[in-house]
Amino acid sequence: MFMDGRMIDHPDFENSTQSWRLGAVVFTLRTLGWPIETIEIPSPTEQCPDRVIALYHLDAKYTAQALAINGRAAHVV
Repeated sequence: MFMDGRMIDHPDFENSTQSWRLGAVVFTLRTLGWPIETIEIPSPTEQCPDRVIALYHLDAKYTAQALAINGRAAHVV
């Protein structure tokens, strides 16, 4: 999903993968050196008016570098 240039939030990830472990995936990718960006987006609810959610993204320049180095790099989530 990141290699395809998508911005991913938790609902998108869960709908696409049937997993709620997006945070673990992002942590693992960052540990492996992938510079996953986090954008915090206000998403208030009645119960939590100060709620903020994360939107994750891999800048296209890193995708291009990976593809140039490895052909079609192993498909990263």
